[in-house]
Amino acid sequence: RVRAQDDNATKVTEGQKRPQQQQQQQEELPIWVRREKERELQAQAKADLPWPLYLALSVIVAIAAVGSVFEYFDKNAVFGVIPPESPLWAPILGLFAFTGIPLSGNR
Repeated sequence: RVRAQDDNATKVTEGQKRPQQQQQQQEELPIWVRREKERELQAQAKADLPWPLYLALSVIVAIAAVGSVFEYFDKNAVFGVIPPESPLWAPILGLFAFTGIPLSGNR
């Protein structure tokens, strides 16, 4: 029984030493190696679009959404294709207006 307890104690201390050893090995690496590893991890991460592109896309969506509101009140055809008499006319303009305005403000 004493041996079993001693074995468990050594297993726990070994498990506790491993993260410390890994941390010490990490600290022993030269700074340029750590920077290169960080850059590699960042490169593997999902690349984000640049902010000017987000701005341009949100402006286009906002213009389309506001234009849909004007199209609805003026009873114009959607893109010159769907006439106001069509049952799809109001839902399409509503979809553009109600989803476009919040979408243009979000990133």
